[in-house]
Amino acid sequence: MSKGTGPLSKLYNVTISTIDKFVPGAVQPLWQSPAGPRTVFFWAPAFKWSLVLAGLSDTLSRPPANISLNQCGSLAVTGLIWSRYSVVITPKNYNLLAVNIAVFIIQGYLMVKHLRWRSENSRNAVFNHSHFPIKSEDDW
Repeated sequence: MSKGTGPLSKLYNVTISTIDKFVPGAVQPLWQSPAGPRTVFFWAPAFKWSLVLAGLSDTLSRPPANISLNQCGSLAVTGLIWSRYSVVITPKNYNLLAVNIAVFIIQGYLMVKHLRWRSENSRNAVFNHSHFPIKSEDDW
């Protein structure tokens, strides 16, 4: 239960108290756990799985030329950082650990996919920048 006194805390407390009555006994250990659905420790990783699904979608459909190294690198590094954090905090959050390891692996794979493409096509690459439509003759 939230210890806050604001309107959202009160709404949260009423909602959780109402749902408490309907949770079956078999699910009570998960419901009452320190990292269970009553806390942000459950919902933050649950929603973060959408990043994993988006990454899986990119591995299947996105051409290597359209993969952003900056974005994939940032997500991979945050996956590593939050993986470490998830086992240091109390309570240990293994759902957070799993989702961040998955984010790291998928984004790392996308980075490798783009770098492979870049090394294979570096001589044939033509960069057309839509912001600079004027063709220049110098190659500096």
